[in-house]
Amino acid sequence: MKLQRLHAIFLIGLILNLFQISVAEGDSKIENWIQINQTLKLNDSFSLFTEIQPRISYSEGELASMIARLAPVFNINSHHQVGAGFLWQGNFSPSASNETRLFLQYVANYAPFEKSNFIHRFRFEHRALSTTLDKAYRLRYQLRTLHSWFSDSNLRFLLSDEVFFNLNTTAVAGPVSGFDQNRLVVGINYIWAKNLNSDIGYMYNHIKKPRSVENRDNHIFYYCLNANF
Repeated sequence: MKLQRLHAIFLIGLILNLFQISVAEGDSKIENWIQINQTLKLNDSFSLFTEIQPRISYSEGELASMIARLAPVFNINSHHQVGAGFLWQGNFSPSASNETRLFLQYVANYAPFEKSNFIHRFRFEHRALSTTLDKAYRLRYQLRTLHSWFSDSNLRFLLSDEVFFNLNTTAVAGPVSGFDQNRLVVGINYIWAKNLNSDIGYMYNHIKKPRSVENRDNHIFYYCLNANF
């Protein structure tokens, strides 16, 4: 009962956070993030995860950035997995820069309620950015929830939140220690086939910019295709 109450309080908090979007101050951009995730099962214990993500800026009218991620994953059991991987990110608008990352992650999933699934993801990132010679380190935590509240059994309500924390301060134009950003997603998930589903929704991305006068608030149409083979 206590666990159920905690989850209910967390979900209410996320919804209240969404309603604060209209009063958020700072630099505001409208973008479209298209994410394609593929998980290739190698055997009962190991999988290979790949991700391609173009981000289109409607504010600038061009491709803002591109992300490519690769990670081998070890499946401890049906509820827990660990992984390590590499990411490349090229930023093109409003200014050009690039970043590479090495990351470790742990994912846990469970269903405490009959019609709800909860996925916890923890990531530790070692970042190399073109804007500074210093290495940057960051922690991320995401809670993703899916709720089968509809008459169509293939349709689920999607609600997730991810928070980012920088662990160190770098020189020049790099990250500063402390809170980095938050990503709140509200939408739906549709199961097209046994191994294929999609997320469609709205993302509010608040980014703290300690080296700038204003923070940034991105309003994003989010589409993600998840394929498992």
